[in-house]
Amino acid sequence: MMKIKFKLIILTILITFLVSFGIAYSQGGMYTDPQGRFSFNLPAGWKAATPYHSSQVAYFTYSVQQGNIGELIIMIEELPFSASIEQYAAAAEENGFKQLPGYTPGTQLPATIFGLPAIKKNFSFSPQTGLTLQAEAYMFISGNSAYTILLDVLPDYFAQVEPDFVQAVASFKVQIGAPIAVQPVPQPTPIIPVLTITQPTPSPTTPVCPTPQPVTPVVPVPIPVTPVTPTPVTPAIPTVPVTPPVTTGMTVYTDPQGRFSIPTPAGSTTAQTTEIGVVLNTTDGAGIVVMYTLGEQYVQGMVAQIEPSHQFHGQSQLQAGNRQALVKLYSKVNPQDNVNYATVIVTYPGAPFMMIITIPADKYNQAQTWILEMIKGVAIR
Repeated sequence: MMKIKFKLIILTILITFLVSFGIAYSQGGMYTDPQGRFSFNLPAGWKAATPYHSSQVAYFTYSVQQGNIGELIIMIEELPFSASIEQYAAAAEENGFKQLPGYTPGTQLPATIFGLPAIKKNFSFSPQTGLTLQAEAYMFISGNSAYTILLDVLPDYFAQVEPDFVQAVASFKVQIGAPIAVQPVPQPTPIIPVLTITQPTPSPTTPVCPTPQPVTPVVPVPIPVTPVTPTPVTPAIPTVPVTPPVTTGMTVYTDPQGRFSIPTPAGSTTAQTTEIGVVLNTTDGAGIVVMYTLGEQYVQGMVAQIEPSHQFHGQSQLQAGNRQALVKLYSKVNPQDNVNYATVIVTYPGAPFMMIITIPADKYNQAQTWILEMIKGVAIR
């Protein structure tokens, strides 16, 4: 059968499709997720079975007299940042479907599920010599949750099964506000949007008090926006060209795939691991998203999503070992709790790597020590 695991818009697929002999089983009617997250009309001929992978929230098989000839899988992923369905589908195509043995793309069309924009994708693949499967996947996003409804079946039965599958998808209903039983997202949830990067002009001058802004609450900024003259506008993080050792109160997180390591505040916990990185929580309420992405273009796209909805305060460039780190500071009032949060976005030009740190503004000054240690202590492969 086919396994699919979604992490931060990245798709990994493993296949162990086996045709087993058995008795035809017919099960129809309304299927309701045990946790109340969704429901849909399950067509006759489909049998509910135990999911064989943690990414699956529901799993069904289709049988004929000769045995199981297809499967229907439902997956939900809690996204730690905003993404369009087009972005999600593109990542699934590039990093998941294309990796299938014998993958042959078919059509990709816009669709609608539960009144939400969706993508319908057809393709085929060959999990083993002499065996080809026809597949159809629907993908859509509700809130911060990405849903995938996948059908794969032996080609001779596709025309028989697919119309009922389409009707099942059309009947799909999402319970808004229902809990998602996926790995937790840090609180506060780092909002991961993306932006146009300007050339930074770092200034190692003595920090001065920033000029008060009459609009939204301003987070104290340790990052300078240096004008043409050398007069500092905001407090600056000193650009010391050395990588300091991990100090007391810091621990080191090492990526399981060996792509990077970062110093983190003592007591930090792993909230979620993904195909491209990790999400961490700190004891002072910060959320840290660390990503080793598909490339610099992906990094720039992530940054560009943040800028329109956040207030920009300044930027600086720091030396991080043999690399330069570009640091940008933003703030935003979370409408859910009316708390002002500081968001620090760190990129490393020339590397497909970025960090996003979100912390309550009133704790930002105290956190600057470990934030600086983390930025400068990153080791990227």
